Amino acid sequence: MNTIAERIKFAMDVRRMRQVDIIQKTGISKGAFSSYLSGFYNPKQDKLELIADALEINVDWLLGKNAPMQILSKGVIPEEISLLPFVFYRESEYLIDNVNDTYTGYMPQYCALIPRFHVIANRITNEVNILPLFYREDSAEYYKYPIELITPEKHQIYTKDFDSMEICLKTSSLIYYGVDRENCRPEVTMLAYSQEKKCFEIDLEKTTGPISAFQKEIEKEALFLKKKSQ
Repeated sequence: MNTIAERIKFAMDVRRMRQVDIIQKTGISKGAFSSYLSGFYNPKQDKLELIADALEINVDWLLGKNAPMQILSKGVIPEEISLLPFVFYRESEYLIDNVNDTYTGYMPQYCALIPRFHVIANRITNEVNILPLFYREDSAEYYKYPIELITPEKHQIYTKDFDSMEICLKTSSLIYYGVDRENCRPEVTMLAYSQEKKCFEIDLEKTTGPISAFQKEIEKEALFLKKKSQ
């Protein structure tokens, strides 16, 4: 997200707001706002502030500055932001094996939205492939699938936005690409949603093959971990 237009679109996705909602809240004309979304024109400062206020976000973030996207409400502490759900943003530039339903999973963290996962949604099989973005300083945190996924209620931190990818939670399955820290090996975990338990559980019978590009990424990470441990 390098442009103002991309950031406005992303914030609209996060806030679940349509173009007509922004127009009503800001008084900006439909033509002008359409030109902002297309990237043909950048809004002037006064219009930018109106848009930021309507979306309840930081105007400096819209400008691409090193600032958090969200404006914290009074009494909310930064640690509480990490409990908010992930948001999935379509990545048209990140295509794998001719698959175009690719997303980045953003995690509310450090008072901002941080990219944490590459995601491929398969609507036909109702599957979600999740590959962590390995950052050197905290990669190990995502080597294993998040424990919240197999915990009733808490799985919503990761799954609340599934409908934006047209994935039906009640019949969904997850393929999580991680690393076995003890053996320094790639580890692909299959999880299926249990309507009885109201959360995901390990599915030992599932035999879906992993996506090769995702498999290569965890192989590289496992190799890095092995070299690091020697």
